[in-house]
Amino acid sequence: MGMDNKLLVRSESHSRKVSLGGLAVAWIEHFCVHGPGDVQGKPILLDDEFAGFVYDAYALSREGRRLYRTAFLSRAKGRAKSELAGFLVLFEAFGPARFCGFAKGGETFRTGAFQYTYSAGEPMGRPVTYPFIRCLATEETQAGNTYDNVYFNLGGYGEGSVRLIETYGMNKNSVGLTKIQLPDGGEIVPSTASSSAKDGGKESFAVFDETHLYIMPELQRMWRTVTRNLQKRKDADPWGLETSTMYAPGEDSIAEQSHKTAQDILAGKLKIDNLLFDHRQASMSTKLGDADSLMNGLREAYGPAADWMDLDGMVQSIYDPRNPVSDSRRYFLNQPTAASDSWLTYPDWEACGDSELILLPGETITLGFDGSQKRARGKAAYSAHCLPIV
Repeated sequence: MGMDNKLLVRSESHSRKVSLGGLAVAWIEHFCVHGPGDVQGKPILLDDEFAGFVYDAYALSREGRRLYRTAFLSRAKGRAKSELAGFLVLFEAFGPARFCGFAKGGETFRTGAFQYTYSAGEPMGRPVTYPFIRCLATEETQAGNTYDNVYFNLGGYGEGSVRLIETYGMNKNSVGLTKIQLPDGGEIVPSTASSSAKDGGKESFAVFDETHLYIMPELQRMWRTVTRNLQKRKDADPWGLETSTMYAPGEDSIAEQSHKTAQDILAGKLKIDNLLFDHRQASMSTKLGDADSLMNGLREAYGPAADWMDLDGMVQSIYDPRNPVSDSRRYFLNQPTAASDSWLTYPDWEACGDSELILLPGETITLGFDGSQKRARGKAAYSAHCLPIV
């Protein structure tokens, strides 16, 4: 992938060798099943890209503390980000998700039929003491896609993961649409924007799903309140996960703020070292009017998932004139682009650039602006300025 396809921010001390990621991936693939949809109930096999993200999210310091207080996963629509978040909720609720020492080699973690053997020097895991997990959604009337996946795995719809339910002794009466009570203490709860009710919470893990929609003040207050709560339990080593498709620039959503923070870290403007930011998109040179270019762009945006996604169907949706081009770029190519009524989109502006162009003193550039896209009778207010290069 080119430089304009991916934005990855990790700690300077990051190493996948010092991570609970291998244990987490093995646990998820043993216990979890796909949630509601075409493949519901079928076993999980994480692709290399999502497995790599899990390794990164569970990276540790040499002292065994989590490197990241916040992890951000940005992928195109339909990439199963919320489902992955649901698997991490289950691992945080039941699995060996916290550090308990480094292995000499050959030690095992065993529960039920699951067994994991550690390599020499690998971090070993233990369950979180009293996990309190919050799944945040944007609508008061829905629990959210992440919680739906968790609910399904625990038998909330009458089926789920038999291994998970039987191994950890889950009672169907403890699995509800508004709360899941864990057998050894702790709970998983879906929440929405009544942020005042969340002040004082003691979360060990929180999922903020689709943060490109966190635009309204009450949603942003919810994010800030729960984020503050994650500072309270030192021994639980709490953290939060954001998942999102590309935001609309200028709306100042939480996703946009997080993206700006990641860019500032890379530029050396911020010294924050506890943010994991993982964004993937199609190349900005992708041309929607060129079928080959568009298909290549979709494959770039979806990565390993392109092998099982309906890319042909996406192309037809993108070419449907009822769907704004800006939405197609955001949702399917995961590219930043302004609203459909904007004078100029981000990809169009980027395409004007010429990295090889050299301007010499004495040459002239011209700037023009048409400021009346919707002015009555089509009269445009146009101004141009010629500026000498000095």
